[in-house]
Amino acid sequence: MRDSAPLATGRRIVALWFPYWAEETTQIAYDKTQSFALIERSKNAQRLVGLTPLAAQQGLRLGLSLADARALLPDLQTAMAEPREAAARLQKCAYWLQRYTPWVGHDPPSDSEVKDYGLLLDVSGCAHLFGGERALLADMQARFLKRGITAHAAMAGTVGAAWGLVRFGATAKQAWRQIIVPEGQEGEAVLPLPPAALRLSGGHIDLCQRLGLATIGDLAGFARRELTRRFGPAPVLRLEQALGQAGESLNPCLPPPRFLVRHNLAHGVTQMQALAQLIADLCTRLAVQLQKASHGAQRLDLALTRSDNAVLALSLPLAHPCADGAHMARLFEERLSRLSRGVDAGYGIEHLSLAASRTAPIVQPQETMGAFEDSPRSQRRAAPIAALGGLYDRLVSRLGAQVVVRPVPHASYIPERAVKLVPVLTPEQGASDKQELSASLPDPATRPLFMLCAPEPIEVIAEIPEGAPYRFRWRRVRHEITAAYGPERISPEWWAGLTGDTPAHQNRQTRDYYRLEDTQGHRFWVYRDGLYERETTQPRWFMHGVFP
Repeated sequence: MRDSAPLATGRRIVALWFPYWAEETTQIAYDKTQSFALIERSKNAQRLVGLTPLAAQQGLRLGLSLADARALLPDLQTAMAEPREAAARLQKCAYWLQRYTPWVGHDPPSDSEVKDYGLLLDVSGCAHLFGGERALLADMQARFLKRGITAHAAMAGTVGAAWGLVRFGATAKQAWRQIIVPEGQEGEAVLPLPPAALRLSGGHIDLCQRLGLATIGDLAGFARRELTRRFGPAPVLRLEQALGQAGESLNPCLPPPRFLVRHNLAHGVTQMQALAQLIADLCTRLAVQLQKASHGAQRLDLALTRSDNAVLALSLPLAHPCADGAHMARLFEERLSRLSRGVDAGYGIEHLSLAASRTAPIVQPQETMGAFEDSPRSQRRAAPIAALGGLYDRLVSRLGAQVVVRPVPHASYIPERAVKLVPVLTPEQGASDKQELSASLPDPATRPLFMLCAPEPIEVIAEIPEGAPYRFRWRRVRHEITAAYGPERISPEWWAGLTGDTPAHQNRQTRDYYRLEDTQGHRFWVYRDGLYERETTQPRWFMHGVFP
């Protein structure tokens, strides 16, 4: 095969293999000192589908009939296999393994007919939290051994290499073995393995045996074109994935959402009007679940499954936690109507699911008593925060998430930088962050309610160059000053200038702010830009705001 450099992804994959998972985790009580096997009926006979390590050491093998097994071991303990419960226990194990990494998934699809129990963990950038890669695997070892579970592990840079090494990389029979492949050496590690380590089908493995190809290295010695012509594209892809010459994704095991509603249809739906009504019904049912739990949805995920199993997904972020079914349905209707290509329903939508993938607790507002006590709930006005959140959601649905913004406080004494605009869908700061920020802000009484978008130059007459003005002209109107308060000195943020965070025209000199009151009772907020004879010889004055 043509030699090509592996992909430098920096990934570290851990493959866990549990050869006796169903037997060692079963809830059926049996004598641990005696052999035990799981059986199921196949072709009018009961056959062994699971063995404990002791039973395997005594000569039993998978697929053996129960009668033959009894002839070898008369005292063999048996129980009917329950593959669904074993799979459910493996799913719980995947959730528990998220203590090592949030990216835990099941084994990737395999062409092999042999199905076993295994998990994959993407621990890229996580090993140092446990003292290194070997320490991470040792921690897993201690926890599985404490529960009496036989587990093997292999760590490599590709999914294919880790999967093959954990099953075919050693012949040891201990309850735990570790195989760690240094980064970039996956090729040297997998080439001595048998072809079955590439997750090939039984037909491909038989063909390799007939051709005398005993290792992956024998396969890799052929040109890619020859392998594709004789074996097809699947083995070539598996080989490239194991060697790191082709990428392979890992799908994580995610817990089902807490708030989820589904609807199955006997016949597919293609009309948008009927589809909108079905989505509205789902929103109503989801809102009932959210209201019972006193939660509000912050993100909605809608999945439409067509008759050909194609899935159409649509995500809808919300500005504030929402438990109003009518509002959610209206947002979905607007979003679907504004899709550039529309909704391709194919031969019909047969399954709909709606989930609140992100939620937050909501506190019901205190309702008004008295005049509104007898009015129906539907006629009562919504809380101001909820109404504002609904307005945000409608604007975002029509204009886009990055267009609709809201002002939030920013930790800066520079007036024009004390507030910044962020998208309304950006999560708000926590209570502790708000308290810390509010403690560092200046007294609100010293800031005008109306601030100009950009400071406007004014003509000032002062008694001394560094004193307060007693007369100024702004927008062709002259103002005589009767009272002046200040100055409040604000220096430029020198660190922002180094990082390029502050534009060159903003606050490059020291400012002295004054609160002025003229003879007519008008109050202004002006500043002198630059210190006299230290930063400039001709300081300029600007109007920055007006007090009420």
